[in-house]
Amino acid sequence: MVNPLFAGSFPRARGTSVPLDARAPGDAGAGGGDSSRTGSFFEDGATEVFQVPIQSVAGKAQRRSKVFVIGHRRPDTDSAVAAAVYARLKGRIDRACDYEGILLDDPGPQATWLFETAGVPLPAVVEGVHTTVADIARRDITTVTTGATLGDAIRVITTDRVSTVPVVDEGGVLAGILSDRLPNCNYFYHFNVEDFLGVLFQLADLVRGLRLDEWKAPAREANGRLTMEASAVGQGDVLLTTSDKAAVIRAFEGKAAAVIVCDGGRKSAWSGTLRRAADTGVYRFKGSLLALASQLSMCIPVVNAMATEFPVLTPDQSLKEIHGQVSHTNYSLPVVGEGGRLIGLISRSDLLDAARPRVILVDHFETHQAAPGIEDCEVVEIVDHHRVGSLETHSPIRVDCRPVGSTATIIACKFEEAGLAPSKAEARLLLGAMVSDTLLLTSPTTTDTDRLWARHLAKRAGVDLRQFGRDVLVRNDETLTKRPEDLIGKDLKEFGAGALRFGVAQVETVDRTRLEPGRLAEFASAIGLRRAREGWAFLAVMITDVLRGDSLVFIDDPDVRRRKHLLDDREGNLTHCLWAGCVSRKKQFLPAVLARLEDLKK
Repeated sequence: MVNPLFAGSFPRARGTSVPLDARAPGDAGAGGGDSSRTGSFFEDGATEVFQVPIQSVAGKAQRRSKVFVIGHRRPDTDSAVAAAVYARLKGRIDRACDYEGILLDDPGPQATWLFETAGVPLPAVVEGVHTTVADIARRDITTVTTGATLGDAIRVITTDRVSTVPVVDEGGVLAGILSDRLPNCNYFYHFNVEDFLGVLFQLADLVRGLRLDEWKAPAREANGRLTMEASAVGQGDVLLTTSDKAAVIRAFEGKAAAVIVCDGGRKSAWSGTLRRAADTGVYRFKGSLLALASQLSMCIPVVNAMATEFPVLTPDQSLKEIHGQVSHTNYSLPVVGEGGRLIGLISRSDLLDAARPRVILVDHFETHQAAPGIEDCEVVEIVDHHRVGSLETHSPIRVDCRPVGSTATIIACKFEEAGLAPSKAEARLLLGAMVSDTLLLTSPTTTDTDRLWARHLAKRAGVDLRQFGRDVLVRNDETLTKRPEDLIGKDLKEFGAGALRFGVAQVETVDRTRLEPGRLAEFASAIGLRRAREGWAFLAVMITDVLRGDSLVFIDDPDVRRRKHLLDDREGNLTHCLWAGCVSRKKQFLPAVLARLEDLKK
């Protein structure tokens, strides 16, 4: 249990989670646009009960559905461009949805430079596509203030048909909750209030809650009990009676603090009795004694009846985190932000009705390369140029997987197929991604389609293809300036061969001969540490010279026999060797590695 009065600041992750626009209505009543005063539980009451429309649901049905276009983890230039440009293209084709490109990490200097020179902002960086508490919390909720009565809270429960009524202070900070499903709250709806005057409520609470007419103010404090027996009234008691003037006199003689008279008629008819009652207060209730008795508990101040220890949720929690907690709670749980301020409520029905994020995946087909939380999403489309991997979907979707050099090439084709043309900025982005993934059209993965579109996009973007390509590639040459461990992690992917899991990373350089032996040793050390940290059987790193068209291949593997076989280095170097003509991880290096692993089994 957490006391919300002591809810402090909640930690924020570096990124954000993807927000959903669709929110389940849950069991909350409809909220208004501004805070408003409503009536109390009783007909002519005036206790403040506030509507707290943190976000209005009005017009929600007219809002466009959100679809996120997202690339793989540790995005390269092709992945970043594909997410951004395909979202723009889909937005032009399909006006019914709102498409947004997002990234799972910073894409690096090459992509950053490319977007800057194109005049297009980089997509937002998020940590995952989990549905969060903030995405489904009901924001239009009715609260009561700490000055309200139990009756005010009951009115909200019955009128709005909700399970939970939050109690907040004037600053919107959560102080407690009322729910007929909480045992300690439910007790107050049915208990005998006679012995709780001066404990749970005061005479002033009765006067305010029952809207009593004060005929005569009391001269002594009411610190005893409530009673309906005039003959047994004692000092400090409050007598509840019908329009019985003799009972008022007996209450005075018993030194009662006050008498509440039901159906008493006009005050003028009681003038003589009021004089004889001397220091006993007299109040009139506009109703029967039975109605008065049934409404006594409703006068209890809400702060005396509310629960103050209960689970609270925070906006950045994922639904997976809170599922068990909410599923085993039969009332709505409050969502609080920094400083304990109330944000909304979540119930079990909200979890059941929560919309799954809709996503389009670009430039990847492997589950382990997908965004954290992808299992909770509805994948509606995949666009990729890699092999069909381990991703699975719940229902049939549109898949566009073509054997070309980059995902950017597929998207360029999609512009033409839609009868549209990319803008100058979009052409620059697509060409830059294509150059990056095909190493300026020199990679074995390059096809005639890539070459055709490269010429077309260069013309559209107004750039010289060769010079622009060199400008793009040099932005990724950080082999002499960045830490090897950082370079390895930028384009690192996990693969499998049966039960064997291994990693393959690729680092690009425009001149591998600049790497001195000491620098190569730094790479070898960083590769060993990363393999151990990931727990892979081995880790291979290609340092690809994009101008010479070859790669220095490093392999760290505790299995010496396998490492020698994978390297196939006849010079006896056990850390790295040169693979002439090898520049493609997908089409050249990975097939060779898988083939050599098969050879070891023979």
